[in-house]
Amino acid sequence: MECLELNPAHDFTQWEDKYVRELHLLEFSESLGNAVLFEDNTIRLWNLKLDVGERIPFVKNNKNYSWISETDALLKSRSGNGRVSLIRVNKGDTKYFENSGKDYINDLENLGETVVLFKVLEYKQGFHDLLPLLN
Repeated sequence: MECLELNPAHDFTQWEDKYVRELHLLEFSESLGNAVLFEDNTIRLWNLKLDVGERIPFVKNNKNYSWISETDALLKSRSGNGRVSLIRVNKGDTKYFENSGKDYINDLENLGETVVLFKVLEYKQGFHDLLPLLN
């Protein structure tokens, strides 16, 4: 995975008005994909599919999660703090995010020429919350 910062954090001057307005509405989904494939009391497995040119509106992430890419991808992501990133992902790339309690906000847009597919594993609780279950 390669990431290029297109716009720094805390600078919304280059943003299109429609994205600034969307952020100000404060109506964010907490879905990490298009469909839940599996769920139990500790995890939720999502399927995330983005057609060419498709964008997922801003999402609020407040749980830890990881993903694996099933395809090569060229993506754009705008963060609630103003940062905009161009992201190149290769098939098989994985990434882990620690967002527990942080309310991280971002969108995701497919800039590539093919459909993008990810599997996203959302951890409903932090590791320390799971310790009683492991004993």
